Amino acid sequence: MKNHFLKTIYLFLICAVVIYSCQSQAKQQAVKQAMATYDRLIKKMDADSIALMYTTDGDLGIIAHGRDSIRKFLSTFTNVKVLSASSSSENIKIKDDTAVQSGRYEQVALVNNSDTVRPTGSYEAKWVWIKNEGWKIRRMITTSDNNSNK
Repeated sequence: MKNHFLKTIYLFLICAVVIYSCQSQAKQQAVKQAMATYDRLIKKMDADSIALMYTTDGDLGIIAHGRDSIRKFLSTFTNVKVLSASSSSENIKIKDDTAVQSGRYEQVALVNNSDTVRPTGSYEAKWVWIKNEGWKIRRMITTSDNNSNK
């Protein structure tokens, strides 16, 4: 009887770990998909949609705070055409309704229809799960590799 009880507890613990792992992987995949959407919007330079990817009090680095400020800042790039924008995820830590994602980004952009720049660097995004809205960025911080003209 004692052996059966221990086997049952052991089986329960294994199932709990497997379920937690699957839920965690699903959340990580959802965060990666949200970042892929962000990349697509950057390529389109869709300031309105990009701003809506943030929480109402979201931060775009130290440059812009809140959706309206983010939208206004991004709208100033009228002389920039983004040819490609991509990111890779190196690490995602999830706790409850918050995810911190870090990785690398690469872009190719045409400035003033003549100069091509290739900004690269690292990023850290703090995401928050908002019911009925999904993952929203609370804070995005980027660090440039300082080789944007190479």
